[in-house]
Amino acid sequence: MKALIIAAGRGERLKPFTNGIPKPLLPLSGRPLIERIILAVREAEIRDIIIVKGYLGEKIESFLEDGSRYNVRIEYAENKRWHLGNGVSVYEARDLIDENFVLLMADHIFNPKILSELQRYEISNRECALCVDMHMRYVFDFEDATKVLVNGDRIFDIGKELKYYNGVDMGIFLCSPAIFEALEKAFRNGEYSLTAAVRELANERLMKACCFVDEEYYWMDIDTVEMRRIAESLLPILESEKTISGILPGKKPPDIAEVLNSSGVLNALSQEKGGIYFEESKFREGEGSI
Repeated sequence: MKALIIAAGRGERLKPFTNGIPKPLLPLSGRPLIERIILAVREAEIRDIIIVKGYLGEKIESFLEDGSRYNVRIEYAENKRWHLGNGVSVYEARDLIDENFVLLMADHIFNPKILSELQRYEISNRECALCVDMHMRYVFDFEDATKVLVNGDRIFDIGKELKYYNGVDMGIFLCSPAIFEALEKAFRNGEYSLTAAVRELANERLMKACCFVDEEYYWMDIDTVEMRRIAESLLPILESEKTISGILPGKKPPDIAEVLNSSGVLNALSQEKGGIYFEESKFREGEGSI
């Protein structure tokens, strides 16, 4: 199985850091974001990777080269229309893929166990699947999060403006080539986001949900300066817990708010942004599940 990583965007919310460097090469705890994704892919025993480059893409290819130093094989596609939605980046890789593949974002870090679970998930040749976070403990910006309404194993609706939802899009997919047809339909409607294609599939009940309810399956979307700081506080604990959990199964994950409080991140961000909302239950007030 191949992994497709889309890495073409400008990273507007991380300016000025992305003025001279592509977002996937921004360091997180001393390691570029995209390098973390590649290492997670390798840990999940996937060796063939396609990277869609765009903004300052030559720097990404120059840094990663053919992937041999990571013991993986990397090939590249280019999205010259990277200023449009991220669905265009996925579509640009269509000629390099003719079977099921894993689709990842270059700015979403995650526990590699998620990919291992996803590879065992079953979809037909007309279906795709999205990993859905049902505990939502690693979502720190609900306003920007892509919400998902799940019923059984199917996604019924998706979008940032959903009033009713019971999960959040983790940005990790198992796709069949049917995703490219769904993207074409979305493009004809003037919509260029991956979410629009997911909605097309969901309308036909062809979009499955691979749901995660255990906090062990962490993930974080590094799309703001604040989120980068949160991740740098949490990652050392989460990665050590990932190692320990293999030795001591069932070990309780760390309390996230407690970790951030002790590191001073919450206090600093509260002063800068007027506070951060922490989800203590699965649903926000006034919202719920089906």
